[in-house]
Amino acid sequence: MCGMAPTNRQLDDLDLRILELLRREGRASMADLGRAVGLSRTAVLARVQRMERSGVIRGYHADVAEPGAATAHRARVGIVHRTTDVAGYVRRLAALPGVSEIETVTGEYDLFVLVTAPTADALDKVLDDISRWRETVRTTTWVVLRRYV
Repeated sequence: MCGMAPTNRQLDDLDLRILELLRREGRASMADLGRAVGLSRTAVLARVQRMERSGVIRGYHADVAEPGAATAHRARVGIVHRTTDVAGYVRRLAALPGVSEIETVTGEYDLFVLVTAPTADALDKVLDDISRWRETVRTTTWVVLRRYV
């Protein structure tokens, strides 16, 4: 996928429905998406390709559990930071093991981060690393108990 920023073009209701379906099932076929939204496979493909080119759809990924491996520990981390170099701070977060999503948010926190680790100790180490950074004001962690979708 391209690394372009999302377009300012407004998404219509069909685009939003397609995006929601892809969030639930990233491997859905264009024919299945078309049936779900009432369009032909070709029309859905054109919309998906346009959203990929414009950066609205940034990629697809596999959520993998290794056979025989212990269940991963997942946590959402709210971070309050004090830095003018947000991009640099985000790059440091992205380099940490197990960090797979980083989002700027409104409200009490500056960032939400998804951290996945093979053990509770490994998760704790990543959280300790983030807390030790001088730019980090505070963190709040929510350990994921169960995923439904």
